[in-house]
Amino acid sequence: MSKLVCKNPGTGEILKEIDITPENALPAIFDRAKEAQISWSELSLKKRARHLRMLRETMLNHVDELAALISAENGKPLFESLMNEIFTSVDLLTFFAKRAPRILKNQTIPLVLMKHRKSYVQHWPLGVVVVISPWNYPLLLPFGEIVMALVAENAVVFKPSEATPLVGLKIQELCEEAGLPPGLIQTVVGDGNLGAALIQQKPAKIFFTGSVSTGKKIMAAAAEHLIPVNLELGGKDAMVILPDADLDFASSAALWGGFSNSGQVCASVERILVHESIAELFMVKLKEKVTQLRQAPSTAVAGNDLGAITLDKQKTTYDQQISQAKQAGAHFLTGGAFSSDLKYLIPTLVTGEKIESLEIYNEETFGPVVAITTFKTPAEAVRKVNSSSYGLLASVITKNIALGEQIARQLEVGTVTINEVTYTCGLPETPWGGIKNSGIGRTHSERGLLEFVNVRHIHKPKSRLFVFKSPWWFPYTPYQYKTFRTLLELYRLHWTDRLKALPHVLWNLVKFLKEEKRL
Repeated sequence: MSKLVCKNPGTGEILKEIDITPENALPAIFDRAKEAQISWSELSLKKRARHLRMLRETMLNHVDELAALISAENGKPLFESLMNEIFTSVDLLTFFAKRAPRILKNQTIPLVLMKHRKSYVQHWPLGVVVVISPWNYPLLLPFGEIVMALVAENAVVFKPSEATPLVGLKIQELCEEAGLPPGLIQTVVGDGNLGAALIQQKPAKIFFTGSVSTGKKIMAAAAEHLIPVNLELGGKDAMVILPDADLDFASSAALWGGFSNSGQVCASVERILVHESIAELFMVKLKEKVTQLRQAPSTAVAGNDLGAITLDKQKTTYDQQISQAKQAGAHFLTGGAFSSDLKYLIPTLVTGEKIESLEIYNEETFGPVVAITTFKTPAEAVRKVNSSSYGLLASVITKNIALGEQIARQLEVGTVTINEVTYTCGLPETPWGGIKNSGIGRTHSERGLLEFVNVRHIHKPKSRLFVFKSPWWFPYTPYQYKTFRTLLELYRLHWTDRLKALPHVLWNLVKFLKEEKRL
């Protein structure tokens, strides 16, 4: 049986070798999931929420161990493992355990014309869903979708990234320790071939977070079976800094937005558009702060700010974009090179007259690289932000909140933060997702939870007294036509026209009902 070799990207240490899930095991895995889902859906939402709270308690019992594992396998600093992964996961679980009953309850639909009838929407589970997650947030990203799937009565077959399978298996272990039913969540380990094989099992829905290219392949394969997909893909997220911005605040926001998780974030600030009147001073301040960032293996609680490059193949992207920028004469304020051991890319700021025509400005880098350009007017800034093929997140830095909001409403992205960066992807209350090449669908919030359910509309009489033949049934008669023809006059713009039409409507309706003996 083939194995995956799990390594610490910062030290090169082999953490473990684990078996790859054989593709011929998938049918039995899905059969177990279907059985578990049926039993799970028989529980009340209150009992399912109780299971989730027990899962939260189990996670809290393993916080330090979990943080260490995330840092060892992913390479990020321990604080980021704690805050950006564990804390946000616990908060998300708490939110959905508490709010799911309100979100998933039956929703009455007010009817304007058919007052004698009642409509409501009922939410019911999809069944067995597949969650395919990336390596950059190996706990938070899959855990949020697993929690939402479970609270909505689904079972989950989960494939973590082949770069961070140990964290994925730890999620499985925590779910089992918390007493979740066997088979309800099952973790499979492998590469893209296994991901493709999962689609052939025809799950109820696929939730994928990752690259645009892989997302397109998943969508194409899913389309063959009409399997719905939720895709959270890449970003080339822009920060707009207006001329009134506090430069210390703006540079600190850009620093964390661009370099947290070593820039390996779909919501990372990769483009900065700064007003030309403050550009020079801003770049001086940002460069000063960038050069103080510490890169080191994530072995101590506060020993580093940036971790190692998690995935070796990302280095090819960095090298390609940086090489093209250097050949084009771009100006590197900092960085632009790898460390001597090739485990780190030195935090990079790049600018220049031709920067907007280069890949480093237009294509997702997914690393500690920020491209800087300028603008003259808010309208120009909006145009430059919207020129991207991505549409995930943007941020606006200004003291004028009203102007910031005015600009935000013109940006073609899924989320705009004003005087904040990046972090809303970790808020359970707010929707997360993008447009264009950044994906399809939403996660988190009420909108995100509803991605995990089917919607059934039920339409019924308000009581037995209202059970009678509808006036549009067969047979068609002249007075039937006249009734509905005059009824249309009640939609006239002016109230006097509607008032004039009312007697004709009533007269024709009475004649029609008498004619058909429906009174």
